[in-house]
Amino acid sequence: MLDFGAVSLEWGTMIVQLFVLLPALLFYAFVVYFLWSALSFMKKKLQLDRERNQKLAEIVETCKGRQES
Repeated sequence: MLDFGAVSLEWGTMIVQLFVLLPALLFYAFVVYFLWSALSFMKKKLQLDRERNQKLAEIVETCKGRQES
């Protein structure tokens, strides 16, 4: 038992508090990880979409040049 003056904490109480708080902390950690992963994925996707649009624009320009000739 830990004695802090008028307040004393027993190990059983501390373990129960840990089991109550641990799932909440794990949930928040998962939410932060999920948001981080989603933002990272969207950043990569945006970059790849821009590259694809650039390549498609080049293909369209090439096709227009061939049709005009």
